Amino acid sequence: MTQTHDLIVLGGGPAGAVAAWLAARDGLDIVLIDPCTAEDRIEGMSPRLHRWLDGQGLLAGFAGLVGPLSRISHWAAQPTNGNAEWIVHRPALDTHLRQAAVAAGARLIPGTARVEATGPEGVTIHLDGGARLTARQVFDARGRKAHAGIRDMRRAPATLSISGWAAADRAAPRGVRVVPIAQGWLWIAQGWPGRAWVQFVTDAQGDAPPGARFAAAIAAATETASLPALQPEGPLVIRDCAPALPPFTGDLAVLTIGDAAAAGDPLSGHGQFWAVSGALSATAVRRSLAARPGPETEALARRFLADRLTETFLHQARVGREFARQVADHADAPFWVRRRDFPDDLPLHPQDNGFRIDRAVVVADNLLEEREILRTPATPAGIAWFGSIPAAEAWRALQDRVPLPDLVARWGKAAEHLPDFLMQEAAPPY
Repeated sequence: MTQTHDLIVLGGGPAGAVAAWLAARDGLDIVLIDPCTAEDRIEGMSPRLHRWLDGQGLLAGFAGLVGPLSRISHWAAQPTNGNAEWIVHRPALDTHLRQAAVAAGARLIPGTARVEATGPEGVTIHLDGGARLTARQVFDARGRKAHAGIRDMRRAPATLSISGWAAADRAAPRGVRVVPIAQGWLWIAQGWPGRAWVQFVTDAQGDAPPGARFAAAIAAATETASLPALQPEGPLVIRDCAPALPPFTGDLAVLTIGDAAAAGDPLSGHGQFWAVSGALSATAVRRSLAARPGPETEALARRFLADRLTETFLHQARVGREFARQVADHADAPFWVRRRDFPDDLPLHPQDNGFRIDRAVVVADNLLEEREILRTPATPAGIAWFGSIPAAEAWRALQDRVPLPDLVARWGKAAEHLPDFLMQEAAPPY
């Protein structure tokens, strides 16, 4: 008799590995399938993802991080010093997180696989070697590879990321630079003496080979930003990075997470954060379906996933669009002209920037529930809590002028900071 696993995860990047780790910690029979090979590349990690991973103990013993490094954006007439970010060796991070999942009890199978069929007995997975496995549920975290064959996908103009190492001045200060040029934009991470990692985001179609385009882009960026010379060296990593949103099928037996569910605009940043956030969302769906099986929970799960995917994708795409509209020196360049109106012409934030109470499906105590949320100018998608304090209740109490000592008595010392929280939420972040 064929064994039916509780969960199979396809893809062991941050989204898949974290989802497998959480499932294994829940005591499930979990299989994680990944080729366990990856091209050498460097990526940015936001401080909030670093805090979460570190708080979960998932960075213990990991040596592939550099930072945090200051990030300078050359978007405006005067360079701006933005938030700091960590830079991480991505293959090493993926390997480390997969090992954490295995240590928690997951079974790792090196290779690739695809969903073959879904039926009453579960989801059948076909491995590249010909074997088949069955699971009650599958998480597809294969990134943009999962988009193959999907039609009617919401997709930005075809875009490539051309990345590689460059020799740099050993005396150059460490840091990250973001530089727009006519043909696209570059993310330059200098965290090692004499070396920098450069990612060039550009149109998929070009009038020269990738290596020549990469070298020309580096030369243009170093001149634009008055940077020390960089000399490309070694092989290039070329990847599709166009923002893409596949249709949500509503199939709760096979959930897509990470870029497989919604591939965001790299200009919006936080790609790894949203990948791991997707793993946490899928985990909440998995736990809810197990704890409260039935049509009502299934309806909540579909609503939660559909709303989250659409809101996340549109927000990231609109952030990228706003950056494209702010490019002044290359405003007429085809790369930027093509990206000024994607995904739409709606404002990044609603025109009515007030506070209002609404209802939405949120994660409460690891399970899905419909609750009140507070929509704010800074977070129009809504906030369920300020820490552990219900945001809508806190807003209502402050509007009713409930004395702060009474709020502290109700919610503890953290309530002292509620006026500060609301002040931070009063203005849009962009």
